[in-house]
This record gives sequence, structure tokens and C-alpha cells, in this order.
Amino acid sequence: MIVHDFNERLEFSQGNKIITDKEIIRQSIPKCVNVIKTSEELDRLGIDYIAELTGGAKIYIDVKTREKGASRWWKHNEPELALEIWSVYPDENNKGKQGWTLSNSSNVDLILYTFDKSDCEKFYLLPFQHLRKAFINNCQDWLKKYNRKKQLSESWQSEALFVPVSVVLKAITQTMSGVLA
Repeated sequence: MIVHDFNERLEFSQGNKIITDKEIIRQSIPKCVNVIKTSEELDRLGIDYIAELTGGAKIYIDVKTREKGASRWWKHNEPELALEIWSVYPDENNKGKQGWTLSNSSNVDLILYTFDKSDCEKFYLLPFQHLRKAFINNCQDWLKKYNRKKQLSESWQSEALFVPVSVVLKAITQTMSGVLA
């Protein structure tokens, strides 16, 4: 089990990483005039950046960064996206808290997945609500097929499922259309 500390993870996401993240966001969102790194308070709510558009709209972005060496765990020869099942895994000390991927209380608009360049040079900027729906629709199947890991964070555990990016992108695309009942 991997042990993570929020402050350690916050520090990991700072520095040159901020410059890179801001540039990705600016280039990916049309008419983006400013990208603001949020306060620690908003960061704890899952909002890492706010992109401001020329017309005044604001887009809230959560960044998920995989550490160098993540590719050694990829079982399908492509990046895997971490989808959080439990933010706080239920046990005798905690009633549990649903993971961000399943959250219907998040104000996040987009999720930005990045990797160390030695693992993958691509990034993925995904619409949160479509990702959430794709995860809900496919969770039971994905739990049977893909690797899940628990992480110790301060005094609780979290749990994430690691799904190949091509599978996630296909599932998101399927959520974007349908047939009227």
C-alpha cells in the first residue's frame, strides 16, 4: 500500500508543474485569457486551477498527476487513469467517503491527467460529468477487469481503480449521445 500525505502531494504539484499545467490549460481551452492556481482551501475541494475566458466564464479544473515510474504498473501498454472509488475507505474508524470520480457535489468542470514525460508525453483533459457517468455506467465491469489499489493518506485509506485511457475515452464518448425514450 502506498502512503500519501496531503501536504506532500500539494508540494509535488507545485513549482514547474504549475507552469506546465497552466500552459496545457491555456492551449486546450479556446479563448482562455488567464489560468489561476487556486488557494489550498479550494485545492482541498478538488479545484486546482480556474481558467478564465474572454467573456468572463470560469472553468474549474482538477489535476491528477501520476509520478515518474507509473508506467511500470500499466498492464495494457498504455496510460492508466486513476479513478477514485473511495476518498475515505470505510472501516471501523471511518464510515467512508465516496471518491471524487463518483461525487455529485463537486464543482469541477474538467479533469486534467498528466504524467511524467518519461512515462507518457500526452495529457488528457476530460469533462468531469461525462467521466463520472462513464465510471458509474462501467464501474462493476471495470472492477472485475482492472487493478485497484488502496493508499494510506494521513489517518485514512483511499482506493482507486486504474483503467486504460482508451477504455475510459471510449466510455466517455458513449455517454455523449443516446436515444430518447
